[in-house]
Amino acid sequence: MEQLIKHFPTQLNESIAIAMEQKIALKRPFSNLVICGLGGSGIGGEIIKQWLMPLAKIPVFVCHNYHLPAFVNDDTLVVACSYSGNTEETLTALKEAIALKTQVIGITSGGRVKELGNAFNFPVILIPGGLPPRAALAYPLVQLAGLMDHLKISDGLLLSAISSASLLLEQEQLEIKKIAIDLLALSEDKQLLFYAEEQFYPATLRACQQINENGKELAFYNLIPEMNHNEIVGWANGPRSIFTVLLRSNLEFERNSSRLAFTENVIRSKTDAVQSIQLKGNNLVEQTLYAIHLVDWISFFIAEKKGIDVTEVRVIDALKARLAN
Repeated sequence: MEQLIKHFPTQLNESIAIAMEQKIALKRPFSNLVICGLGGSGIGGEIIKQWLMPLAKIPVFVCHNYHLPAFVNDDTLVVACSYSGNTEETLTALKEAIALKTQVIGITSGGRVKELGNAFNFPVILIPGGLPPRAALAYPLVQLAGLMDHLKISDGLLLSAISSASLLLEQEQLEIKKIAIDLLALSEDKQLLFYAEEQFYPATLRACQQINENGKELAFYNLIPEMNHNEIVGWANGPRSIFTVLLRSNLEFERNSSRLAFTENVIRSKTDAVQSIQLKGNNLVEQTLYAIHLVDWISFFIAEKKGIDVTEVRVIDALKARLAN
């Protein structure tokens, strides 16, 4: 896992090369977009949705379940994203999309998604397989970004921004690792709680997912401004088992910057178990990928500190076996 995290910038560049080779041709226009995916295959959809917020002129929905939303019809484009190609929830939603005669694109390393693409003649973007899905984020994410550029849902600059982000991560990798190590030294085995402005929602979600799978422990997040309307009151008694990490950005809306500063002061009045981290990058794409690379390293160092197998996910395997029976 250490080498996979280290080579995340390289994976981004490899995936850009794959995306540049794609020539997806749709049969007709579409009026809304649904991205289907779970876990390591689904987080890419959330990242893309956030990146498209100021750019897309059509609704973008991310489906993390068995069933598509009721609005899906033949004016919808459904992108089924499953790294293995065999994610049962995504396959169920994909079959619904086929039955509804929506336009469909698959992103996968093989499996049933590829087979269904061949059977029903929809385009499938093939990505390298054989990795834990959570360590393969670069491949589906970049293919989604390439699709958004190619289909003119974005400003056409997402792949370029990802390329710049890859260079940034290579340059900052040692410093990012140091930040992660220093943070864990300060946290003293407390559970991590991440706060950030809503545009960094995917990074905070990714943080919790990676700490869950790699570190085998719980982690939590909430967002500004929503948490200012509820969770901030929960700090009245200063929880002692939590270490709070605030992901800060020079891209924050000024009112949210004020909210984050006030929130940090409230937390510091109750505990010194808090750290603010400034995200680097010139735009949302770069800063999001910087944050994701940072939290990936945090999750790895948690596992290393505990001396556990970072790749082991027996409980997920047990659940899949139970469902198969």
